[in-house]
Amino acid sequence: MEGVQEKLDALVHQGAAAADLEVYHWELRRAGARVYLTVQVDRPGGVTVDDCARANRAIGALLDEADPLPSSYLLEVSSPGLERGLWEPRHYAQAVGKLVHIKLRPEGTQRGRLVRATAEAVTVESDGVEVAIPFARITGARLVYEGEQGRR
Repeated sequence: MEGVQEKLDALVHQGAAAADLEVYHWELRRAGARVYLTVQVDRPGGVTVDDCARANRAIGALLDEADPLPSSYLLEVSSPGLERGLWEPRHYAQAVGKLVHIKLRPEGTQRGRLVRATAEAVTVESDGVEVAIPFARITGARLVYEGEQGRR
């Protein structure tokens, strides 16, 4: 499966670049009998529905030609959204200063302002207290939309 992941990664990035977009995140998942390839694309200033459609066509054409998956799949291309997930250290670095909700292992959550992000950990401030959280403890994270009150 590792070879498939590498091929998909290259094709997804190539297709997004052809649409003048960058890949924020992608994943291959199974839901029941269906296989989904979900791709989130972004660029400074955000993306439109037309941008997503253009990326879908570009990525889909490359996937059709290369045929890297042994079964049928559904390609979904979208924006990461306002409450975007945070998966990679670069996502956390881009989110410094924003409100985040983090799920932790073995269990628990942390919600607060992301004040620092390194390659090993993030630091969240909540009620005046800063808490360092190693990536090894994070099972999921997302931005929290603040609306007008969150603007500085």
